[in-house]
Amino acid sequence: MNRRDYLAIGASVGAAGLSGCSSFFAAAETPRPSVPTDRLESGGWEQTEENSGTVLEEAYGPVTLTAVQHTLQYQDAELAQTVADRTLGQVQTALSVWFASRIDFSPNLDNLPAGVGQEQIVDQVRANARNQFEQQMQNQGLTGIEQTGTGSIDVDTGETAETVDLTAVYPFEGISFDVSESESVEIPPTDIAIDAVLAVWHHGDYVLVSGGAYPAENFAQSIDSDLSAGISVTVDVDLGLEPEAYREEVRSLVAGVQ
Repeated sequence: MNRRDYLAIGASVGAAGLSGCSSFFAAAETPRPSVPTDRLESGGWEQTEENSGTVLEEAYGPVTLTAVQHTLQYQDAELAQTVADRTLGQVQTALSVWFASRIDFSPNLDNLPAGVGQEQIVDQVRANARNQFEQQMQNQGLTGIEQTGTGSIDVDTGETAETVDLTAVYPFEGISFDVSESESVEIPPTDIAIDAVLAVWHHGDYVLVSGGAYPAENFAQSIDSDLSAGISVTVDVDLGLEPEAYREEVRSLVAGVQ
């Protein structure tokens, strides 16, 4: 499992292809999304990337709508370090990741011509945010991505965001531990279940998109190996993953975006 971070969510998540547009336009400025810094710092999260730019120019009658996004990406570095320590450095990857995007529109969504309202645009953002989120998951090696439900979450901006819950599989490639100069114990490949949540909501004159992915189960195995006719060893591997805690943390981070 010594691979690249499995879910490095790209800047396109949440806004790229907003209404069929497939190319990025010249970069523009929009404010960073406000993220719950205290929660991120206390949870051991580190920012890994920041992107911004114009992602949509679409004509609606005499008005050209422009959408500009600003995305921040994080990984749970504390969890990654714990997993690395527990596997003697053989597993080095970010098992929990999170992102937040702010999308500003010009003109204001409330000022579009008759027949094109804010709900239509937000629906487009929501549909394409999911498509981009799933594509990023696939690009990073996750398989079996499925929707498991929809729901809502009360966010700190005062709205109720609609959510999509997803599940996927992370293919753990197996690891090996040397127990003598000539013998080793193999931990075989297996799949680790991953859960993800994506939330989209309209606040003021902009749209917020946030979500993340995290382990949905612990990884624990006990391997018995006969090294010789008279020597056998048992290797226990337990990453100590806490899926429910990760779920609550990611949802709390999502709710804290402004």
